[in-house]
Amino acid sequence: MRFAREVSGISHGVSLGLLAALYVRDSLALSVDVEPHVPGLEPSLPVQVPLGTDRAAVTAEWPGWWADALDACTHGVEPPAPEDAAALLTRPASRAAVLALKPGIEQLHRVQSPAALPIGDVLRGIESRIGRWAQSVELHIAEVPVDGLLWERIAPAHVLASTRFLNDPARTAPALRAVLEELA
Repeated sequence: MRFAREVSGISHGVSLGLLAALYVRDSLALSVDVEPHVPGLEPSLPVQVPLGTDRAAVTAEWPGWWADALDACTHGVEPPAPEDAAALLTRPASRAAVLALKPGIEQLHRVQSPAALPIGDVLRGIESRIGRWAQSVELHIAEVPVDGLLWERIAPAHVLASTRFLNDPARTAPALRAVLEELA
């Protein structure tokens, strides 16, 4: 995950593991139903099914891959390359799709620049209200460039958020405040 900022145990960035799973889902136009619901990537991707890709097998593997990718994200485990994710070790069709789509995945990851968040302002406001430093606060925000507004707690100290949501200060500050007040 490329981190944009880290303040008092608070970090956020774009997860390569999550981005790879979403890229495969959207490129292959997979019909999968998982929680939390995550909209399609923005900008949307053209459907492309590389030669030899078993869409049915990837569709069957994808929900488990997504769950494992979210779990890896909440444990701070980020693959050095998209095909190296532990979640793909037992999912050969998904790993093959990642390898076939790797240039596009890496290009999209390279151009992602995590949104600037009002973490310092929100944290100072909370500290002022509670009358002490919030030194033990830990919060990790995984940013995904998807269409629409997404702010979803995936673990007590982890949030999955869309770039569009994070770029809207009127939404981001109250959402951050609510989570950080609970954690402080």
